Amino acid sequence: MALREILDEFKKDTSFNENVTEWLVIPPREGEFEKLPVDISPVLKTALAAKGIKKLYSHQALSWQNIRSGKDTVVVTPTASGKTLCYNLPVLQTLLEEPSSRALYLFPTKALSQDQQAALNDITLDAGLKIPIFTFDGDTPSSIRMSARQGGRIIITNPDMLHTGVLPNHTKWIEFFANLKYIVLDELHTYTGVFGSHMANLMRRLLRICRFYGADPLIIAASATIGNPGELAEMLAGRHFELVDENGAPAGEKHLILYNPPLVDRVQGIRRGVVLESRRLALRLLKAGVKTIVFTRSRIHAELVSGYINESLANVFNENHRIRVESYRGGYLPNERRAVEKGLREGSIQGVVSTNALELGIDIGGLDAAVLAGLPSSVASAWQRAGRAGRSGDVSVAVMIGSASPTDQYLVRHPYYFLSRSPESAFIDPSNLYILSDHLKCAAFELPFEDGEDFGGNPGDMLAYLEEEGVLRHTSGRWFWSDRSYPSERVSMRGGGEENVVIVDQTKGRNIVIGEMDSHSAREMLHDEAIYLHRGEQYQVKKLDLENHHAYVESSEVNYYTDALVKSDIKVLDEDWKRQTAGLEERLGDLLVRSEVAKYKKIRFGTHENIGYGDIHLPEDEMHTRGVFLAFVPDSPSARALEGVSEEMKAPVVSRTATLIRVVAPVFLLSKPGDLGVAGRIHDPHHGVSGIYAYDNYPGGIGLAESLSDRLPDLLQAALDLIEACPCEKGCPSCVGAMDERDLLSGNPKDATRQFLEAWIKGS
Repeated sequence: MALREILDEFKKDTSFNENVTEWLVIPPREGEFEKLPVDISPVLKTALAAKGIKKLYSHQALSWQNIRSGKDTVVVTPTASGKTLCYNLPVLQTLLEEPSSRALYLFPTKALSQDQQAALNDITLDAGLKIPIFTFDGDTPSSIRMSARQGGRIIITNPDMLHTGVLPNHTKWIEFFANLKYIVLDELHTYTGVFGSHMANLMRRLLRICRFYGADPLIIAASATIGNPGELAEMLAGRHFELVDENGAPAGEKHLILYNPPLVDRVQGIRRGVVLESRRLALRLLKAGVKTIVFTRSRIHAELVSGYINESLANVFNENHRIRVESYRGGYLPNERRAVEKGLREGSIQGVVSTNALELGIDIGGLDAAVLAGLPSSVASAWQRAGRAGRSGDVSVAVMIGSASPTDQYLVRHPYYFLSRSPESAFIDPSNLYILSDHLKCAAFELPFEDGEDFGGNPGDMLAYLEEEGVLRHTSGRWFWSDRSYPSERVSMRGGGEENVVIVDQTKGRNIVIGEMDSHSAREMLHDEAIYLHRGEQYQVKKLDLENHHAYVESSEVNYYTDALVKSDIKVLDEDWKRQTAGLEERLGDLLVRSEVAKYKKIRFGTHENIGYGDIHLPEDEMHTRGVFLAFVPDSPSARALEGVSEEMKAPVVSRTATLIRVVAPVFLLSKPGDLGVAGRIHDPHHGVSGIYAYDNYPGGIGLAESLSDRLPDLLQAALDLIEACPCEKGCPSCVGAMDERDLLSGNPKDATRQFLEAWIKGS
């Protein structure tokens, strides 16, 4: 059945339409074309013709002009608009003209690197171009690594490998760096927050090495749509970029549907779960022959949805139609990921359920529908996921299903706010002292620092501090590395310093590695007795050995999965400043956040009901970070508003307000929901007043808490709008959160929180 027929069915389906908050139809768009450049190599022209390309899109032609003119360029166009050709064509042209020239391609993930090599091989092999192209990452065999260093004309890698494997060993890459003409930064929008702050310092190190060998490579960046692509590129590379953002690619008709699952309990405001609802809609599309991708927010949801879909398809219908659906997420082994990607491209896999791992531009063939099981916290991410459907230019649909979270409910009930907003701007802080000091150590290990040398500013004071710490030595106007350690091994580009936990299947003495997970997530998902889901298989964790970074699992057939409960405690270490804002006093400083995973819930498959608890015995996890305390100081509007709340309601109101700030904040800051931690306090012991802690969930902080105050008025208004729009009576998971203590309260916590916010905003 064609997708148009399914869309017609949806329009006639009353039970579906009554839950649709917005159905937007984006009309098809014709392409804007330019002739192939006159100076393009005949060999490249022949290779393009073999792929049916006889003209360029207008943005591809403009990119060619900028790059061939020697201008650093950033290309920002939607998914499936041919951004790859924007940099591949000029790079290959230069490599043909100058036999000694080299190019470095950087992608944020290993999967994207493999995908890009396949795309380049398609061009070069078909045209008979003898340009050695190598992927250089953690999966590259040692025998191939030597060939890559000595003869690679194009090296494709990721920031982590550049950080730990290439730059510290730059003396093995002398010929490559001396002849480096181009650096390509694809998926630029992923370099935000902690990762982006590290990436900016990595670029400083890379360009420093290039200068040492006499090279000054041109930088070409490509990005999905964000609010400040030019500014982000300049922050990352420290140079001015020409911006190409007028999309000339054609596009098919696109249907964008915002869908709010039906209420199953109107009194408590509980809606049908997003996992079961996404399964139902995906099945409807798949059975009609529509190739579909389902995006979920977590690894466990990806496993649950794919498992439920395959279970529903395990019947005669599927034996006849052979619909194959796979899950895809971080933690899979490389060969598992590549098998899924290949199956999607070749058509042997008709559906995939993924975390944000497939949000990026991996080539997975033509998909017709995208189902978002929960709305992303950023507009940029939502459009990126929706754009994964319709890559062939035909009609496509993206169904965005709102979960019970307050953020989702706010967005799904304010469709025009969501759909008319400009994509968010990316935020990075390369001067973060923790991140900067780590990369100064790495840079000094690679090359001694000259007095007065630039590294995004003058790092003299920081270098002097590192000398006091005993890792640098200053002599003859230069700063030398003087420690025995290998600094890059101790620095994680993605914000976590610990080694990944390897997951070992010991069922019947197998002892086979089936996946991996970061240590922080392992505490919550791989604790003893946890149920671990992996590609439709179920395992029970027998032992988590954090010290040796192993989790031992065995095959299991229980009828539940597990969800850990985390408790946190906050201690103020230092206070930098205070300022008045939004009817309160904001106090910024250093915090020590202690987290303990103490219990876990057992949740039955299918019904998702809670069927019991278990204890977790793990040591506390400590994090030194930056945060603000939003203090309701005496006589301030916030304090006066709290005085109007009854005594029994004060603690629930402050707690619910803190929760609202956390869940609405990602809409206003380009961040993930877990990036910002919050905690409400009635008479905090350190500050002596009531208030709310908001802190960065990363060691050292990344600047989110500091930037919160600039958006606080908008954020408070959004929190109030969310409460007022919710149809529940006394509060629910879709507004002020679960009301476990509801039966012990004589008043209405939802009304109390609403009145508190109204008085606070009015008084400000």
